[in-house]
Amino acid sequence: MELEWIRAKDIAHMHRQPPKFVVRGFDRFDVQQGQLGDCWFVAAIASLSCPEYRHLFERVIPRGQSFQDNWYSGVFRFMFWHFGEWKQVLVDDFLPTNRGRPVFVHSSQTNEFWASLMEKAYAKLYGSYEALKGGQVIDALTDLTGGVTEHYTLRGEHANVPENIVNILFKALERLSLIGAGINGTGERALQNGLVSGHAYSVTDLRRILHGQQPVNLIRIRDPHGDSKEWRGRWSEWSPEMQQISPEDRQQLGLIQRDDGEFWMDFEDFLVNFDRLDICNLTPDAAGDVQRKWHVVEHHGRWVKSFNAGGRQSKEASHWANPQYLLKLEDTDEDEDQVCTVVVQLMQKDRRKIKQKGETFRFIGFYIYKLEKDYTVPLRKDFFEYNRDISNSGAFSNVRQVTKRLSLPPGAYVVVPCTWDEDEEADFFMRFFFEKGNVAEYCDDIPEKTEVPPPPVTPDVKDQEDNFKQFFYRVSGEDMEVNAFELKDAINEGLRKEPLHHDIGVDACRSFVCLMDVDGSGKLSFHEFQFLWHHLRSWKKIFYQHDTDNSGSMDSRELRYAINAGGYKISNKTIAQLIFKFADERGRVSLDNFLILMARLMKTFNSFHDLQRDGFATVNIQQWLEKTLTL
Repeated sequence: MELEWIRAKDIAHMHRQPPKFVVRGFDRFDVQQGQLGDCWFVAAIASLSCPEYRHLFERVIPRGQSFQDNWYSGVFRFMFWHFGEWKQVLVDDFLPTNRGRPVFVHSSQTNEFWASLMEKAYAKLYGSYEALKGGQVIDALTDLTGGVTEHYTLRGEHANVPENIVNILFKALERLSLIGAGINGTGERALQNGLVSGHAYSVTDLRRILHGQQPVNLIRIRDPHGDSKEWRGRWSEWSPEMQQISPEDRQQLGLIQRDDGEFWMDFEDFLVNFDRLDICNLTPDAAGDVQRKWHVVEHHGRWVKSFNAGGRQSKEASHWANPQYLLKLEDTDEDEDQVCTVVVQLMQKDRRKIKQKGETFRFIGFYIYKLEKDYTVPLRKDFFEYNRDISNSGAFSNVRQVTKRLSLPPGAYVVVPCTWDEDEEADFFMRFFFEKGNVAEYCDDIPEKTEVPPPPVTPDVKDQEDNFKQFFYRVSGEDMEVNAFELKDAINEGLRKEPLHHDIGVDACRSFVCLMDVDGSGKLSFHEFQFLWHHLRSWKKIFYQHDTDNSGSMDSRELRYAINAGGYKISNKTIAQLIFKFADERGRVSLDNFLILMARLMKTFNSFHDLQRDGFATVNIQQWLEKTLTL
């Protein structure tokens, strides 16, 4: 197909009409899909263009935009939620056309262009029109509202309706959530009961009333068509159940219908006749003026190969290395069941942008573990050897987002997001929606130096010191100091008798001299040499404890344990930087690099300790250069 980019105003003039941004207001019937294959985005636009969600729609399309001479400048502005923030996207009004007609999303009115320009802005957000091919409605709803969308299958073998679905809907309506429902089908088809398959409906209210002596849950459904195709079963407008209640009592009970497109039905009938239910829970800033709002906690993260991309639970050697988030649930819901509701959402970031490079969505999911009192976070490998998850996101899916609603007793829990396989890299975004102000924290170590027990003193310690001095005098030569080459010979000679010994290279020894040389001579005195020697022996022992296959290198995921054993705690970000610097392409850390790493850690902690006061250090440029250039 041959495409020609033409300004919107020129397209309208070709049809002898003045260009309009909006003709007679926003309406779902304004939107026609075109040839792109982004029906998921079109469906989300249609849902949001309903009158009850107009305040949300106007956040995406700011008011006042027009083709009028006193406003038009060839640029239009749209706002989309993008992984935690609202981003403004500016586009010109050139549109791809074929024979003078837009080929992608367009309006039924040939001179109306808000939908075409909105699609163009969305394509710009993700890099291209091509990136919009194929997707899920819940992804577009998230980008248009900032909300977290839950999907429930109401009938069939994959039905996943929770027992408290009525309570969930009551709370969702209180928080002005977008609620949609639908009946599966290819194309729209009227059913005998008055409903339409292959069609999208909105849920606008839910009431619990007494009918006689029996409590009944009634749900109000809105058909965006607003025509006469309505439910004909129980509690429909002309049903015996509804006619038994006077108009005055209906008003008092809240059983009102606001237009011809709305109707009531028994909730049990709703579950029997509808196939799907989607709830888009809005963030506090989007929910408007309501008494009850969600409390939201957000975290950005990344799975990094050879570090924290540990894979699913069955990857026992690496699963523990995945990022972890601590849930502290203390404030229970207002219900009488004394539980805490939390909706967990895990999203892959920006994978749609790199579709053209052959990248696809990873298979992602998450596990929830109960934190036992005997363990601290972040959880180590031994925890996962003896504890199983209490819940999870379900089957891993190669989609942009997975969501799970949980009702948990008060307590502490750890959420572990992961990819299906280990070493799969991707950026991700996590959100936790709480009914009350509970806590979701990223689990990490606070940098600190810990006490390591000194080796036991043996009866022949004096003889050992004398032998060590003689050894130093022999390798140091006449100047009684050792340079990097002499240090290399000394280390390899002195430690060769130890089990699993591997010779140390001269580059490592240069680093040792630089790090331990207090007076700047480029050599080590006896006391500097002695100080280094004792630490090298200790670090070598730690290394071989973690070189489980005796290969002379250590899995970089074990680096945290090895560093902890050496007397240091550091953050995940610092660990990742050390792995990038010291690990090879297989994610392995050699003996030389581990010894250099530990020496640098020791020098860094000691330097900070000398300069700090109350946990903070202030340095001038000369001090900074002296401290950092020797690392």
